[in-house]
Amino acid sequence: MASTNVYPQAPVPQAPVPPPYRYRRSIAGPLVLIVIGLVFLLRNMGVHLPIWHWFGHWWPLLLILWGVIRLIEHSMAQREGYRRAGIGAGSILLLVLIVTVGLSAHYSSDIDWGGVREQIQMDDDLGGMFGTAFTFDDTLEQSFPAKGSLRVVCDHGSLNISPSDGNTLRVVVHKKLYAQNQNDANKYNDGTKPQITINGTSVLLSANTNGAGDHAVQSDMDIFVPRDAVLDIAGKRGDVTINDHKSDVRISLQRGDVTLDEISGSAKINMEKGSVRASKVSGDLDIDGRIDNVTIDEVAGAVHLSGDFFNDMRISKVAGIFTFKSSRSDMTIGSIPGDLEISGDSMSANQINGPARLVTRSKDIHLQDVTGDLQVENANGDIDVHASNKLPVGRMTISGKHGDITLTLPANAGLQVEANTRKGDITSDFSGIKINENKGTSEATGTVGNGASKLQITADTGDIRISKG
Repeated sequence: MASTNVYPQAPVPQAPVPPPYRYRRSIAGPLVLIVIGLVFLLRNMGVHLPIWHWFGHWWPLLLILWGVIRLIEHSMAQREGYRRAGIGAGSILLLVLIVTVGLSAHYSSDIDWGGVREQIQMDDDLGGMFGTAFTFDDTLEQSFPAKGSLRVVCDHGSLNISPSDGNTLRVVVHKKLYAQNQNDANKYNDGTKPQITINGTSVLLSANTNGAGDHAVQSDMDIFVPRDAVLDIAGKRGDVTINDHKSDVRISLQRGDVTLDEISGSAKINMEKGSVRASKVSGDLDIDGRIDNVTIDEVAGAVHLSGDFFNDMRISKVAGIFTFKSSRSDMTIGSIPGDLEISGDSMSANQINGPARLVTRSKDIHLQDVTGDLQVENANGDIDVHASNKLPVGRMTISGKHGDITLTLPANAGLQVEANTRKGDITSDFSGIKINENKGTSEATGTVGNGASKLQITADTGDIRISKG
């Protein structure tokens, strides 16, 4: 039998099987939620953050953060062989919610809702939805200890404090409350009578607005107290007005406006929401917190402002040092014989005395009639400084990013000048200043007159002009 040779057959090559698509979930949505949650957590822990105002201003950053994360994830998915998941219905819903709430916050954060409520004549309890409004008037009178102090505690109601005749504390109460009938209203009124407690030279006046339990009571009080009594005011909701007082004043207020006029002493104000108007204060004035508008006129001492300031500031005739510290600005000015105005995107001053240091951003700065040393640092805004005609001109250091710088000096000033801009031009009306240009960069140096004052100007991106006044 013939033998048969069997040779193993070579395996038939097969086409490679493509790997199944793998999806990597996006972390953009959870990360945005984490950021929002951290902000609200800080708020609940007692950190005073103007969330609605901040969100109305900065909400587009959440969209930018979202987009950046998605781009990074797309690049990583291509490099690692993943297929990036598309935008799901939940992500679209969250984006729509952020845009809707952001636009609402942007257009409503600066609205005076109290004024709107007054225009449509809506009461605190939604136009009487929870009962009929009843009003009561009352008067308290008590002898006041010599060289005493008065502490006023009022949860809801405006306080109007004026000088009294002699050593007498007199309180006129205008009360408003809601009840279903007259009998209930009388009961709530009896339970919310203001109380006066005396301990040595310390006097406590309590509005006692919580005496009716859950029923809202508003007690507006006209308080007449000796001029030399030290005042300590603690309020939650309501305006505070103090006129013609000859001792120190301290005010802690959660929501309301403060007005001070003719205070022969120092004043300290801490508030969470509201505006301040102060005039003719003989001592120091300290304002801290979250403030809407500030108007200050004629302060013989120093003025210190710190916190968050949302609207306009108007400062005039401050004899002492003026300091202002916020999340965007850090300023110190020797004195302000003229006036200073600060708004959201601009700052202007007329007649200020150095030494002065102004550090801010996103503002156009205009300073007129500046005397003494000056340091200015600004980003994303122009700087325009007019030095006083008084000689010698003070030492000036001016630095700007993304904005033009203009400096106007007396024609007979003595200067040593150093100026440079990375992207921009330099021009000068002084022949002693030499300008060199090289590939978009400009430098200027020179001595004018006796060179008594040193001038240093730096512009990251912008033009520099040195002109004669």
